[in-house]
Amino acid sequence: MAVVYVHCGETLRHAAVRQFTTLAMNRLAEKTIELFGVDLRSLAAFRIGAAGVLLLDLWYRGQEITAYFTDAGVLPRTGRIDILEAGDQFGFRHTWSLHLMSGEYWAQLALMLLAAIFASWLMIGYRTRLAAIVSWILLMSLDGRNPIILNSGDVLLRSMLLWSLFLPLGARFSVDAWRAGKEHQSPTRVISMASVALLLQLCMMYWFSTVFKMKSLDDMTSPWTGDYSAVYYALNCDAFITRAGLWVRQYPVTMQFLTGFSLWFEIVGPALAFLPCFTKWWRGGVVAAFVAFHVGLSLCLTIGLFPVICIVSWLVFLPSEFWEWATRRTGIVSPLIESVVRWTKGLAAPARYSFNRPETPSSRRHWLVECGVTCLLVYVVMWNVRETDFKYWEPRLLSRNWNAPARILGLDQNWSMFAPLPRTEDGWLVMEGTLRDGSKVNLWEFDEALPWSKPPLVSATYRTQRWRKYLDNLTTEGFAAHRMYFSEWLARRWNEQNAVKDKTREVHRVELSHRIEVTPPPGDPIPDPETRVLWTWYFE
Repeated sequence: MAVVYVHCGETLRHAAVRQFTTLAMNRLAEKTIELFGVDLRSLAAFRIGAAGVLLLDLWYRGQEITAYFTDAGVLPRTGRIDILEAGDQFGFRHTWSLHLMSGEYWAQLALMLLAAIFASWLMIGYRTRLAAIVSWILLMSLDGRNPIILNSGDVLLRSMLLWSLFLPLGARFSVDAWRAGKEHQSPTRVISMASVALLLQLCMMYWFSTVFKMKSLDDMTSPWTGDYSAVYYALNCDAFITRAGLWVRQYPVTMQFLTGFSLWFEIVGPALAFLPCFTKWWRGGVVAAFVAFHVGLSLCLTIGLFPVICIVSWLVFLPSEFWEWATRRTGIVSPLIESVVRWTKGLAAPARYSFNRPETPSSRRHWLVECGVTCLLVYVVMWNVRETDFKYWEPRLLSRNWNAPARILGLDQNWSMFAPLPRTEDGWLVMEGTLRDGSKVNLWEFDEALPWSKPPLVSATYRTQRWRKYLDNLTTEGFAAHRMYFSEWLARRWNEQNAVKDKTREVHRVELSHRIEVTPPPGDPIPDPETRVLWTWYFE
């Protein structure tokens, strides 16, 4: 009888241990899904936001199709190919673009209209996977045609879009899901290596940007960690500052506080989103904080769509509880999608086409896809580590011979934004043309005098953010090869509009001058601008 009691006691203990282990494993699995999974509604919000950014970007770039993308613009295809070959040692010859197939206006416009159509499909979730793939391809092509006009926001957008291709973008808030009657079916979250990569991609931008900024951590004169003057120097970049930025620039203590806050916020903020306790509250707070951070940034600096792209990217971190709260408080999302579905009722293709099948999340993912995404994520992490100190890490971690995948997939990233040291000089360009009759004209604004004196607000002299980025890059030696093509474009534009009937009004000489204004240390007077001639070009 005693043996029986002992056996029963051991059985109960083993059962208790098994039950405890099962509960612990279930809790670990739930927490892993919560930390590294993405709510399908958050993924759908990112899809809609990204599609909106694509359409807005196409509108802005479309206004300057001739200048940016045709052979009559600032970078003809022959020049683009020559520049690609010049950067062959870094794998730039692997950068591709469908827009290089033709240099005519009509071809560029057709590709942009095609991109707009598929971006619209992506927004409403119609044939979502096809729309996402084509949108990413055309975005890569557009970026590859003229990289000098790009900024970090373009890199982030195409990287986030690439990872999202491996996720069910159309599982919620989409025409595909509503037509299939699966809009409200479980599960509500998806977890895979692609969801991990999507979340980490956004965090890497902030973390590696901070690494660049803290490279001079031991230097007490560092503007980031010494006298906290980094924001002061950033707000003295007249090409980017707004009127609100001019107002903030009046308060030195505020700028010092903003320097320290932004540095540590970019370190701690993304990390808080992965805290295992009270995750939903931390994530909701982090998303709200970064939205406010980027709104404030856009009010002080004119940096194009970069803040909008960052805000849209943070949507993937929205917890499930946010959507449950939103559903209880409002009822506008579902009727809106339903009305779109009714409107597109006749757009469905025959069922035999796989692109028309509704997307639903699945826990069974092909192991080859998961392994491929994992390898690609490791590769991107290694790339970012190498970029922080290329000379040291290139022979030890990732050789430049392995640059091709990043160039082909658009994952070539560098997050040295205002780092390791902010710019201590900036200025504006003077584009002087000498006509055959000897008179001098302004080749940028035909009816204005040459801007040798500083304009009241330098940032207002640029037509768009793309032009601002282009002209700012043009002043650096890394883009010196573009100056000849830009000079030719300036002369050609003037001649077409002002010298058709009078040949003496043709441009004979173009001179690009950079009016440089050095930013002194805080409290010191600003010196007078200096002039540096960037390029002089004569025409026969």
